[in-house]
Amino acid sequence: MKLTPDLIEVYRRDGVVPIGKVLDDATVAEAKEHIEALRQRDLLDNPAEGSDKKSFRLLMVSSFDEWFRSIIKNDNLLDAAESVLGPNVQYFQDNIFWKPPTQGAATTWHQDNVWWDADPPNMATVWIALDDADASNGGVHYVRGSQTHLLDGEEEVNDAKAGRYFLLTDEQVDASRAVSFTVPAGHAVMHHCQTIHGAPPNRSDRSRCGFTVHLQEAGLKGQDVNECPILRGKMPA
Repeated sequence: MKLTPDLIEVYRRDGVVPIGKVLDDATVAEAKEHIEALRQRDLLDNPAEGSDKKSFRLLMVSSFDEWFRSIIKNDNLLDAAESVLGPNVQYFQDNIFWKPPTQGAATTWHQDNVWWDADPPNMATVWIALDDADASNGGVHYVRGSQTHLLDGEEEVNDAKAGRYFLLTDEQVDASRAVSFTVPAGHAVMHHCQTIHGAPPNRSDRSRCGFTVHLQEAGLKGQDVNECPILRGKMPA
């Protein structure tokens, strides 16, 4: 499922592109069963704890449940990533983000490379919908063309899991350039590691769960292949 030249051009220009269906319905259903098992083990935390909102997450999911490695190695996903990262693709991270019905918290505008510090920034995130996602149930919004440079965030956050960092304020973001997509369950959107994105709260009566796979040009971050395996191609000499 390599991207067409036109879709590659959209990714280069906008920093984000829908890549179509990557998981079949049976795999989506199985993924949700595994996520429920993780929730029952009390492994998902709520960064919005202390408010009346919830936005459950689990970072590095496959380290808690090896089943998710089958998604990370999915050919549909890796074909799309190879189209923009090049022939040598390395795993970086995989996460769950779940906004429950009616009370799902908003996600503040941010750029992933604030945490990753990739230079050059040749990393991509594949956001896979495990529920049908759109603007009405907290679907992700992306600011087109914002991947060209990294901004200094002005909103300080002290996160028990991710540490101290700074997110972007509304004043720093040109929301007029933001776009959201209708993403059916099993479909995915891929964005550049510097594309500004965020999500509104989920006030609908529908769940919005997504599984993200973060990938890098092999060797970019100098990580051990036992922790971050090569998924396509090889480690450059």
